[in-house]
Amino acid sequence: MTDAAPNGPETIMHLLQGAQATAILGAGIDVGLFGALAGGAATAETLAERIGCPARTTRMLLDALTVLGLVAPQGAAYALSPAAGEHLVPGKPMYMGDVANIFASPMMWGNMARLGDAVRAGGSVAEMHAETPEHPFWVQFAKSSASFAFPGAATLDGLLRDHIAGKPKVRVLDVACGSGIYGYTLAKHPNVELTSLDWPNVLEETRAWGKRLGADAARVKYLPGNLFEVDFGGPYDVVVLSHVFHHFDAPTCAALMRKVGAVVAPGGRVVVHDFLADDPGGKMFSIVMLGWTRKGEAFAKKDYFAWFEQAGLTGPQVHPSAGMPSAFLIASKR
Repeated sequence: MTDAAPNGPETIMHLLQGAQATAILGAGIDVGLFGALAGGAATAETLAERIGCPARTTRMLLDALTVLGLVAPQGAAYALSPAAGEHLVPGKPMYMGDVANIFASPMMWGNMARLGDAVRAGGSVAEMHAETPEHPFWVQFAKSSASFAFPGAATLDGLLRDHIAGKPKVRVLDVACGSGIYGYTLAKHPNVELTSLDWPNVLEETRAWGKRLGADAARVKYLPGNLFEVDFGGPYDVVVLSHVFHHFDAPTCAALMRKVGAVVAPGGRVVVHDFLADDPGGKMFSIVMLGWTRKGEAFAKKDYFAWFEQAGLTGPQVHPSAGMPSAFLIASKR
C-alpha cells in the first residue's frame, strides 16, 4: 500500500484495500512462510520448497509482504523484518500468529462483510453471535489470545500486588475467563484461591492452559455456566472481568456490575479490563462489536464509573494496559 494524500482518492483506495493487508498477513501465517524464513534470507524458490507451495504464488505473497513491511528483499532473496522475526515466527516468546485465528477468522470476515446489514438492523445479523450459548468461537479465542493476555495479566498482577500481599488469603473470581491467564497469573501468589468462570466447553481449554502454566490445582476451582445465570458464590477479594462488558448494552452491563458488587468482600477490588469509547481504538472496536453482538459496544469511563457507584464500588481508578489498546478500571467495595 502506498502513502496516501490526505482526503484524496488515494486515501479512499488505501482504506478500501485494508482487507487485503489482513488477508496477506493471514496467508503468510497459514502457509508457514514466517517460520520458513526464520533461518535467514532465502529465495522464493527455496521457500516454496520449504512450505510446499508453487514458486510463483510464493513469490507473489512474498512481494506483497514486502509492501506491508513484514519481509525485506535482499537481492534475489527475502528476509524477515525485525517485527516479523519477533512476533510471527512460531515458538518465539512474543509470537502473535495465533491472533489471526481471532481477527482473520471466518467469523470475523463474515461479520465485517455484512456490516452494512448490521447498521441497518441495529446489531449483528449473524445467526450465531456473541451471546450464542457455548459458541465454538470462544474456545478458539481461549486457544489463540495468549499473546495479548500475558502482557495484560502481567500489568494486572503489578496493579494488585500490594492488595494481594496484604492478606493471608485472597479469593479471586475470573469472570468469562477464556484461557484463564489473568486468574492463573494472580494465582502464582501462594495465598490466592482462584475460581474461573466460563461456558463448559471453554473451561476445557482453560484447564489445558492451567496445566501448561503449572497452576496449583488445589487452589483453582472451575465454575461452568452463563455469567448472568450462574451463582457466583463468594465473597471474593478480587473479581476480574477482562473484555466482558463490551458484548452487551448499558442496562445489561449495569446489572452485571451490581451482581458482581454483591459478591465482593468489604475492601475487595473489582477489575474491569476493556476498550474505552473515549479513545480512538475503542471507537474502532465498537464496529467489531456491531458485527458480532446484538447490542454491544465499547463504553466510556463515565459509564463504568456510574456502574461502579450503582454497585456500591468506590474510588475508581484508570490504568493503562499492555498488549492491546485497552485500560484497567479498578474500584473498591465500601
